[in-house]
Amino acid sequence: MKKIFNVRSIMIVLGILLCIGGVGALTYLHLYQAPASPLAQEETTAQPVESKEEKQPLQPPRVKTPEEKQAVIDQDRETMENLGLVYDYANKGLVEVVQDYMAEYGIDPSQITFTYKNPATGQQFSMNELQPMTAGSTYKLPLNMLVVDEVDAGKLNLTDEFDITNTYYEYLGEHDNYVAAFGGAMTIPDMQRYSLVYSENTPAYALADRFGGMDNVYGKYEKYGKSRAEIKTISPENKTTSDYYIQVLDYLWNHKEKYATLLELIGESFPNEYYKRYLPDLIIQQKPGYVAEALNVEAIVYEQTPYLISIFTAGLGGTTPESTEISGYGLHLLGQLCYVINEWHRVNVN
Repeated sequence: MKKIFNVRSIMIVLGILLCIGGVGALTYLHLYQAPASPLAQEETTAQPVESKEEKQPLQPPRVKTPEEKQAVIDQDRETMENLGLVYDYANKGLVEVVQDYMAEYGIDPSQITFTYKNPATGQQFSMNELQPMTAGSTYKLPLNMLVVDEVDAGKLNLTDEFDITNTYYEYLGEHDNYVAAFGGAMTIPDMQRYSLVYSENTPAYALADRFGGMDNVYGKYEKYGKSRAEIKTISPENKTTSDYYIQVLDYLWNHKEKYATLLELIGESFPNEYYKRYLPDLIIQQKPGYVAEALNVEAIVYEQTPYLISIFTAGLGGTTPESTEISGYGLHLLGQLCYVINEWHRVNVN
């Protein structure tokens, strides 16, 4: 994730924190500073790895009565009123409710793209899903999935240490601190943790090196889906669509056992922020992505009926492609959007 200037000075002590405080120290760093910078850049088709897991048959959508919907609204009314997010959840579709929220807060329709999916029924609702958006660090989740596939195929293992001294970097300070803290070499589990829980770049590039670098990764993303848009997956220019990314989440959901470690890691990521900001009592596995104007989140939300959600935004809180700092107000708006989507789901689906 794109670094805030004052984070650079903090990153100088990253190596010491890693050596002394381990994960706990890094947790503090990432809770109280903007996340580490996402890849500021981001198509050969990989052969699928067979999975023992099978996709479950789809269930018919539940049709809730007006009384059932009203009971949820009554239960949640105090919270939605406190947040100022009272909408006609019971009588409008998801896209309509999101549009009402955007209109109230002055968000242009082009600033948000999303795709929601109920994996139990296959129901899917989208807005601007083919519009290209800056992916930010969201590329790191399918990258990690590709690595798990290589381990599963016996081409990589979890105990070898891989040299990181010559790994590509965007920020020399971050790179040097990782080299110092890990003695110049990292295992794949370490790379996975620091690229997903903390969204750091150096371990992500180290994972990409297992394929010969990021240039060799882009074409492999089609394994998890292919968008109807011109940009089929994630482009080398770091552009993607929610139409593609919902397929990544669906693949992840349908292969939960295989990717259990990744799901655990993204479950740890960014407590109290992004999708978790106004939904503190839910189990949420999320991969955020921030850079410049983009503030994104990809999540599996464990409501009574779980759902998948891919959200990409641009310019929330007034950010631009030249922005170097994350917008606190933008995070607030994204958190509100997540609450609105979740409340619609609670009222109409749970």
